[in-house]
Amino acid sequence: MNVHKVVVLFSGGVESTCMLYMYLKKGWLVYPVYVKAGYPWESLEFERAKGLWLYTKKKYKNLMPLRVLTTLNPERVKDRKHDKNLFIPLRNINLVAMAGNYALLKGIKCVAIGSLGIYPFPDNNADYMKRLQSLINVELLTPFMGMEKHEVIRGFSEGVPLDKTLSCIRPKKSMGKIIPCGVCEKCKERQEALKHLLL
Repeated sequence: MNVHKVVVLFSGGVESTCMLYMYLKKGWLVYPVYVKAGYPWESLEFERAKGLWLYTKKKYKNLMPLRVLTTLNPERVKDRKHDKNLFIPLRNINLVAMAGNYALLKGIKCVAIGSLGIYPFPDNNADYMKRLQSLINVELLTPFMGMEKHEVIRGFSEGVPLDKTLSCIRPKKSMGKIIPCGVCEKCKERQEALKHLLL
């Protein structure tokens, strides 16, 4: 039997975790990758993502090892104000290129990214992803494109440990626990989206 395989860009945030579980539930062999580019939040974000991977691996045999891929930070993001207008140049093309290269090395034909396409950035919309697809030799899957974060949660979070996800650009570690700052734009977006589960 020919089993579907997919490389999933996985950061441990809401969208990437829901996407990871979506493909796991379908029975696909899922190869998660975390791309490090030298951003200040990555060490704690990855630590949290690894814990989430370990938790999920106990439930799904079709979850493959979590791989870390390294690319270059295109600019000094830590020197800029972190708000909803923070555009990171070449971010998505770097993510897709790294994951695409890994997929080709593994003989995998699909790469999935959890972009919603709702942010006003030139590399975060359906047209950009289609043009990017034409440049690579793997199929680029964007299952949540055009959705709001709360729509992803409402439609794809069943069985997903949302309490273990992290979406924060200033996380801290206290008494061995990784804690989101609660005030950055990423935290605010996550909190607002989670409120919809209570409505």
